[in-house]
Amino acid sequence: MIRRRRALPQNTLAFVASLALCLFSQTAAAQSSCVRPARDVTHTEWEGALGRRVSLHGHDISLRDALDRLAASAHIKLSYTAEELLLSRAVCPSYDSALVGNILTDLLEGTTLHPVSAGNEQVVLAPTVTTVLPPSSFPKVSVLNRVVVTGSANGGSLRSLPIALDVISGQQVSQRGAGSLSTMLDGSVPGLWLWEQSPLNLLARYGSIRGASSFGVSYPKVYVDGIQVANSLLVTMIDPDAVSRIEVIRGPQGAALYGADAISGVMNIVTRQDGIEGGASRAQFSTSGGASTSDFSAGSVFAQNHSLSLRSGSGVRSGRLGATVTTIGAFLPGAYSRQLASNGGIRIVGEKSVFSGTFRLFAQDAHTPGSPLLMASSPFADSVDHQNVRQFTLGAVATFHQSDRWTSSVVAGVDGYSLKSGTALDGAFPSATDSALRAAEGNAIRGTFRASTVGQFGDPDRIAATVTLASEMSFMRDETRTDEHFAYYREGDREAPGGGSQESPAGPPPSSYTSAFTSIVDTRTNTGLIAQTNTSFNDQLFVNTGFRLEQNSGMTGIGEFEFLPMLGTAWVRSFPIGTVKLRTAYGKGIRPPETSSRAGTLMALNRRPSAAPLTAEKQSGVEAGADFFIGRLTSLHLTRFDQRASGLIQPVSIAPPVPVGQSTQPRRIVYELQNVGQITNRGWELEGAFTLRQLSLGATFSTVDSRVQKLASGYSGDLRVGDRMLEVPAHTFGVNASFTDRRWSTAWTLSRASDWVNYDRVALAAAFQNQNHELGEFWGSQLRTYWRDYGGVTRLGGMLNFTIARGIALNLRGENLLDNQTGEPDNITVVPGRTITGGIKVNF
Repeated sequence: MIRRRRALPQNTLAFVASLALCLFSQTAAAQSSCVRPARDVTHTEWEGALGRRVSLHGHDISLRDALDRLAASAHIKLSYTAEELLLSRAVCPSYDSALVGNILTDLLEGTTLHPVSAGNEQVVLAPTVTTVLPPSSFPKVSVLNRVVVTGSANGGSLRSLPIALDVISGQQVSQRGAGSLSTMLDGSVPGLWLWEQSPLNLLARYGSIRGASSFGVSYPKVYVDGIQVANSLLVTMIDPDAVSRIEVIRGPQGAALYGADAISGVMNIVTRQDGIEGGASRAQFSTSGGASTSDFSAGSVFAQNHSLSLRSGSGVRSGRLGATVTTIGAFLPGAYSRQLASNGGIRIVGEKSVFSGTFRLFAQDAHTPGSPLLMASSPFADSVDHQNVRQFTLGAVATFHQSDRWTSSVVAGVDGYSLKSGTALDGAFPSATDSALRAAEGNAIRGTFRASTVGQFGDPDRIAATVTLASEMSFMRDETRTDEHFAYYREGDREAPGGGSQESPAGPPPSSYTSAFTSIVDTRTNTGLIAQTNTSFNDQLFVNTGFRLEQNSGMTGIGEFEFLPMLGTAWVRSFPIGTVKLRTAYGKGIRPPETSSRAGTLMALNRRPSAAPLTAEKQSGVEAGADFFIGRLTSLHLTRFDQRASGLIQPVSIAPPVPVGQSTQPRRIVYELQNVGQITNRGWELEGAFTLRQLSLGATFSTVDSRVQKLASGYSGDLRVGDRMLEVPAHTFGVNASFTDRRWSTAWTLSRASDWVNYDRVALAAAFQNQNHELGEFWGSQLRTYWRDYGGVTRLGGMLNFTIARGIALNLRGENLLDNQTGEPDNITVVPGRTITGGIKVNF
C-alpha cells in the first residue's frame, strides 16, 4: 500500500479564534433602529396569550425564524397557513418587554392576516375580513428582502448582495418532480447547465457554469444544509419532497467566503424541517410507476418511484424523516439502476437560539453494459461493470441571537462516500481500455467545523455596516484502490503507481506488465480566516468588501497559502412603477490539483515522474448586472460576466511506455493529467419571471464564449490557442410555467442547450479498433480530426396533479417527452427515452 500523507497545519490559532469570536459576541449587545419598536397601543386590550410581554431581537432574520422565536419566548403555539405568508421575508425585530399582540401586528403588516387569541396557549394568524392595503404596506420589493443563507455567513437579505444569486424554491422543485439535479436546475438557473443524468452514470457532468472551470470536474462547491459534501460530483439525485430551496451562486465571487473549490460557484441545498402547523400532514406517501421508451430494448422499460415522509412538532420543535426508492430497468440490454435515499432533520427554536440537525443517506447500484452504438468486438464495448456508490451527511448548525446587533453561528458536520465506477474516466475515449481503471474504487470522508459572528452597526436608514468574522477548518481523507494495476519497469528502477519511484526488486526486470494491488491514501487539511464588511448608505447603496486567507495542504509545493478577495457594490432605488437594482462584483477562486472530486472521478490515473508538476486551477473576474421588479408581479435580471481561468487540468492521452524486452508500444490508451493554460469565459445571462394569481411563468437565456487564450508550457493535448473549450454549450435556454387551481395543478418545463464542440466518440472507437490506424492518431493534435460540432438538445417535461378527495391526489408526469436518447453531451451516451409515470399521493 502506498500512503501519501500531508503534515497537519497548526490549526490551534484558528480554533481559538473561532471560540473567541463566539464568546465575544455573547458579551456584546446594542440596540438598532433597523425597525421601529412595537407601537404603544395602550387602548387595545389583547386577550389570552396575546397579552404576554416578551423581548425579541434580530437583524435580517426570516419571518419564519421571528415567528418561531416569538412562540418560544412567549410559550405559545402559533397556527397559520404557510401559503398566506412569505416566510423567507427578512425582518428586523427590536422589542423589549413588548406585548405579543403588538409584535405580531408589526410582523404581519402588509399581509392579509392578523393575530387572534384562541386561549392561553394558542394564537391563530387569521385572515382579515376586510383589508385595504395602502401603498406603504410594501415599501420594498419582497423578493429583494428574502433571506438567503448562501452568500452571507449567517443569512441575510438579497437586497444588499452584489452578486447574482438564484433561489429555486421547494415548490418549484416539487413541481418538476424528477429527482435528478439536472432536471431541477437546467433552464431555471441561467449560465448553469448539467448534462442529462443517465441512471447508469453515478457522477454529475456539468457542461457549463459560466464556461469551463476544469475538464470532467467542473462543478460548484456543494453544501447540504451548510455541510460541505466530500465529492460535489456525486450529488446527482435529490428527493424533491425533502427540498426547502436550492441557492446557487455562479462565478468565483463566493470563494472569499467559501474558500477552495468554489472556483466556479456555490450551491447550498436546504432541506425541509417543517412541523405540522396550519393543518400540515403528519405523513405523506406517494407511489408511481410507468414506462420508458428505448430504441435499444425489445419493449418499454418499467420505471417506478416510491416515497414516504413523516414529520412532527411545531415551529418551536420539529422533526422530519423521509425515504425514497427509485428503479429503472434495462433501457440498454443488461442494464439496471436502483436507488435508495433517506433524509431527515430536527429543528429546535429557543428565545435567542436556533438549533438544527440534518442527515442524508444515498445508495445506488447500477449495471453498465457496453455501448450498443459500438461494435461488439470494439475494445470499448466490453466494459460491462457493476457500479455502486454510498453517501452520507451528518451535521448540525447552531445560531445564537444575543441582540439585534450580534449573531453567531457554529456549523459542524461530516460527509463521506464510497464509490466503485467503471465509467469515471473523462478522456477522449468512451471508457478506459485498462481493466485497472474499470476496477478502480475510492472512498473519502470530510469533516468540517466553521464558527462565525456577525455584527450590525449604525442606522440602516442612514449609514450602517455589517461586519463578519469567521474561521473554518476541514479535514479530508481520500483513498483510491485498484485490484489490478500496470506498473512500468525501467532500467534500474520502476515507476510506482500514482507517480514517484521505488527500488527495483532483485533479479532481472520482467519483460511485460505485471499486476499488483495498489492503494493510494491522501490526507489534506484546509484552514480559512474570513473577514467581510457590508456598508449601506440610506439603505440604497451597498459596498461589500471581504477576503479569505486560506491554508490548504492540497497545494503543497506550489504555495499552501492563498488570498481570496471579493469586492462588490449594489445600488437599489424604488420608483412609482417598480424597483431597480444595479450591481457589480469581483472575485477570485482556486481549486487545488488534488481534490476528492478529481480523485473520485479520474481514479487510478497516474503521473509520470518526469511530468511537470500540476498547478492549482484558478479563476477570477467580474460580473455586472441589473435587476428590475414590479412589485411581486414581474422581475427581470440581466448579468454580464468576464472571467479568466488558468491552470485548468485535463486528462491528456499520451504514448504508452514500451515494456522492457519489447520493441513496440502496446495498443492501449494511457492518460496523464496536465495543465492546459489560460481560458477566458465571457457571456450574458438573462432571467425573467411573471406571477399573476395562480399563473407563474419563468424564462432564462445565457450565452457563453469559453476559449483558450494561452497554452501552458509542456502541454501536449489537442487544444490550441483560440479554440473553444470542449463540451461547453454556447447557448442555453429554458422556459417554465405552472398553474394552480383549487383541485388541480399543472407545470411544464422546456430547456435547451445548443452549439458545442466535443469528440466523435463513435468514430474514435471504430478507428482505434482498426489496426490500420497508427497509435499516434490518438494523442496530441491528431485527436483534433475527431472533433465534431453538436447542434443541440431540447428537453420537455410536464406534470398534472388532481385532488380527488381531501389528502388524496392523482398525478401524471412525463419526462423527456421529445424522446431524445442520444446526442448529449456526445454521440455515445444513451439515456432513457420518453418516460410516462402515474401514481397517487396520500397525506394523512
